[in-house]
Amino acid sequence: MAARAWRVKRGRKAIAAIVLWVLGRGLVASARLDGRVRREVASWPDPSVVTLLIAPWGPRVSWRRAGNSLTAIGSAEVDPDLLVTFKSVDVALPCLLGMKGVLDAFTEHRSTASGDLKHAMSVLRCLHIVEGYLFPDIMTRRILPRPAERSRGHLVAYANLLHSSATIESGERP
Repeated sequence: MAARAWRVKRGRKAIAAIVLWVLGRGLVASARLDGRVRREVASWPDPSVVTLLIAPWGPRVSWRRAGNSLTAIGSAEVDPDLLVTFKSVDVALPCLLGMKGVLDAFTEHRSTASGDLKHAMSVLRCLHIVEGYLFPDIMTRRILPRPAERSRGHLVAYANLLHSSATIESGERP
């Protein structure tokens, strides 16, 4: 019985790691495609590192904003300026799999933020937009407070997951 529970927990961590990788690249893809995300990321301190972590020893994803660039660092251990922590893999999975929104995770105390609160709220707004790009409409209607507004379609967003960095400019792109 204990071996089965261990395998289930390990499987959940593996799923969370995959979703965090996609989320990491999804934020970069959204910064390439959506002016709202570009403006939010441009407001982050320069340079800064943001890490999304599942406690206690779960997977993580990090991003670095330096100059006019946002880069997905992935699961590398870095010293973050802002650390957003989910309390456990069981608490994180509903949010990561689109059963609950990122904003809900904070309001239900499923996650915490260590660092500048203004910066944390900006990251949350970005992740909220990323959910709109990555999840199908049937899921976003349930987890987002208002319908997802996209400047590009899902397939374009998925294709942009291949890029690990994005240029951040203050102006709008066509």
